[in-house]
Amino acid sequence: MAKKASKKKPDAAPPPPPKADRTVKVVAKPQLSGVIPTAPKRAKPQVASFRSTKKPLTNPRRVRGGVKTKSKPGEAPKSWVTQRVLRVAEQAASGEALREGLEYAALGQAKRLTVEGTLCEAVIQGRADKPYKTTLGLEVFSGPEQEQVIGTMGEQVRYAAKLLAGELPSNIEDVFAPLGLRLLPTEVGDLRPACTCADWSEESPWCKHAVCLTALLAERLGDDPMLVFGLRGMPIDHLVEGLRQRRVAGSGTAGPTPVLQPHVPGVTDRSSAPLDQSLEDFWEPGAGLLELDTPIEPPPINCLLLRRLGPSPFPEGRFPLLGLLATCYDLIGEKAAEGTGSAAQDEDDGDEAD
Repeated sequence: MAKKASKKKPDAAPPPPPKADRTVKVVAKPQLSGVIPTAPKRAKPQVASFRSTKKPLTNPRRVRGGVKTKSKPGEAPKSWVTQRVLRVAEQAASGEALREGLEYAALGQAKRLTVEGTLCEAVIQGRADKPYKTTLGLEVFSGPEQEQVIGTMGEQVRYAAKLLAGELPSNIEDVFAPLGLRLLPTEVGDLRPACTCADWSEESPWCKHAVCLTALLAERLGDDPMLVFGLRGMPIDHLVEGLRQRRVAGSGTAGPTPVLQPHVPGVTDRSSAPLDQSLEDFWEPGAGLLELDTPIEPPPINCLLLRRLGPSPFPEGRFPLLGLLATCYDLIGEKAAEGTGSAAQDEDDGDEAD
């Protein structure tokens, strides 16, 4: 007989793990004192400043498209006008300022150059971030001095002919010397430079920027010497017109008699604002009109305007036109003078009544 399979008892289950001790331990907090401790500050890394390590520039900052001289450093100018003006800077500036100023002019460090009328100005870039504004001033001829110059040139045909042809003769100073004047600057005091750089001062005005502007002006005058008349306050158009009128007056030909514009101090030598800046108040007389004291008197030359116009363009008219206009002008002048006299008499009577 087969043996009965014996039943195997299963293994006993493992005992459960012991329960964890859930007792909470209370840790006593440390007693804080009156001073709260702070975390130590982290030291910042020492970094060298850019400005502190920045070295000064040895060369000027480069200018693109600047105004430069045509002649190279050390090359003699071709024009005698350029040589004469440069000689002033050579006499006035120190050696270092002269050398650097001529280098600035050759490199084209001038961003802008303006030679117009009595203004000679340039914006010159140096080693600093911002450029400097430099100007050159010449002594301006007064109204009577200009009339003397025109009269002296009109008497000497050779000077007038060359000036009318746009040429400045090399002996032009022979005209100005008897009048105690000079056309071109030849001495240190003839040029008055001014600059916004730190090297400029009234005691030492010839910095390198002033030398640069003088070199540029000298070459500009060499190309167009007639600009010097404008710098002296006598535009070349005014000079040429005066010389032409003198020639017509001395020729004895028939026609209108030329009349030079008289010089009135404070009026003819006063510059006016451009027209586009005076549109709003163009027709307003201004407050200064009441301060004018202009008594109406007979002119020293009767019918001056008619004399300048010349003969009548209607010679076959039924009546002489010039005679009629002259009579009208005389009547208008007489009525204006009578009105001024009566107004002045009324004012005097009012003062006596007061």
